[in-house]
Amino acid sequence: MRNAKSLLNLAKQVRYKHMTDGDASPLKVLNWTVVGPIIDQALATDEKADELKREKLKMFQQRNQQLQQLTDVLRDSRDILTGVYSKQMKVLGEWGFDVLDNRVASPENAEATQAKV
Repeated sequence: MRNAKSLLNLAKQVRYKHMTDGDASPLKVLNWTVVGPIIDQALATDEKADELKREKLKMFQQRNQQLQQLTDVLRDSRDILTGVYSKQMKVLGEWGFDVLDNRVASPENAEATQAKV
């Protein structure tokens, strides 16, 4: 069950051998009116899964290209806003950007902070 392709291939081979052997097949005791459609459905489902996988990969590729374009636009936007609000960087937060509040500690406070660690 772990390798769907191998399992499906085996099912096709067993069915082919059974059909080739005809009445001499020891598998004639199985209800092939039920087994045959199960094999066909599984093969069709596998093919559909492969098709959807290819489509998914294509969609991810398109999305990644679009995200790269968006990243460039957003970096340009950030740079423009940084220039416009160079003295008020927290305003960029209103635009949705994360703004870090970097506080510069005086040398005395820095020593006290290091001593606590």
